[in-house]
Amino acid sequence: MEFRLLGSVAVVTESGDVPLGPFKRATLLAVLLLRPNTPVSVDRLTEALWEHEPPLHFKTVVQGHVSRLRALLAEHGAREYGVELATHGAAYELQMPESLADAHRFEELVGLARVQRRPADTVRMLREALACWQGPALTGTVRSGPLEAAAAGLEDLRLSAVEALAQAYGQLGEHSRAAAVLRTEAVAHPLRESLAAALMLALGRSGRQSDALNWYHRTRRLLSDELGVDPGDALTDAYATLLRSAEPAE
Repeated sequence: MEFRLLGSVAVVTESGDVPLGPFKRATLLAVLLLRPNTPVSVDRLTEALWEHEPPLHFKTVVQGHVSRLRALLAEHGAREYGVELATHGAAYELQMPESLADAHRFEELVGLARVQRRPADTVRMLREALACWQGPALTGTVRSGPLEAAAAGLEDLRLSAVEALAQAYGQLGEHSRAAAVLRTEAVAHPLRESLAAALMLALGRSGRQSDALNWYHRTRRLLSDELGVDPGDALTDAYATLLRSAEPAE
């Protein structure tokens, strides 16, 4: 049994995906998975399940989704995997080995990658970590404030892992590969300065100085037009590094 948050929220068994039903049920599961082995109050669940004012009988609705989710898990042998949806007064807890959740495996692999001494091992672990992702986090859930914040937090962790992967490629001298990894994300997240700065340096080190400088000016204009701010330290430092590398040796 596997629980997925890094893409469409899902429960997967050897027989395939478990049909969760309404997206509010998937949302409830996601909230419980984000806080495994921890009681989650009905109030917190309600805040996540409804974007605006909840219905008058919201507690009954929550209880109904919990009951159906508990039944689905039982039908698919959850207890054999050490999984149980427990009730604690006005709170619910998804008791489970955290290794069954893709988000936990992702964060564990990223943590292991940080302590590797060899860049090749770092690359291997980060590639495995990023392979846990199958799309935008928490797809198929209510886009309430708590879920939006959780999805943004997971996405930030993913982008940090991409930046770390590119850095490890750079340590191996594979600057073109680092640039390729970064470019896709920099296009998708044009206002993330750390991505742009890393891409500029990777382009410069792979012999594409002009492209690197153009990316700086592109990002600077976007920051000014979209946010009304100047480039931060990461971007200006990368720009200065590129200019120094372009100076002729005396």
